[in-house]
Amino acid sequence: MTLDLRGYQPRHPTLYQLAADGESLDFVFARCPACGHLAFPADAPGCSQCGDPMKDAERITRPGSGTLLEFVTLHVPLLPGMEVPRIAADIRLGEDGPIEEGVMATTDESQLRVGMALRAVAHPLPAGEVFDCRFVPAAEAQR
Repeated sequence: MTLDLRGYQPRHPTLYQLAADGESLDFVFARCPACGHLAFPADAPGCSQCGDPMKDAERITRPGSGTLLEFVTLHVPLLPGMEVPRIAADIRLGEDGPIEEGVMATTDESQLRVGMALRAVAHPLPAGEVFDCRFVPAAEAQR
């Protein structure tokens, strides 16, 4: 049984929001009003395609998915309070989106392989009714 996080707030609301299932995440993009390019994050200061300032950009949500490009296990905290070990990854969002850094839900590298499909899921934080983003293999998210 999975934890339903409806009612929790995203740690980074300009990046993601809880999907309708209460567990997976949708990413928040901005559609450039000048050229139609989707920018991530949604609060980008301008369009990377045409340079438009995107003041009137429409917010678009897309299912939080991606492809694992590379990963590394961190054994030393990079920030105060960071739990270790933790797997950090470079992930291409969507099929042809930007490459972003993400955190895997697992700490077992044997469950991961470069090129595998990933899905973003909500991860409750100990600070209360707030969730963060973690990535799991897409097949695992379907269970």
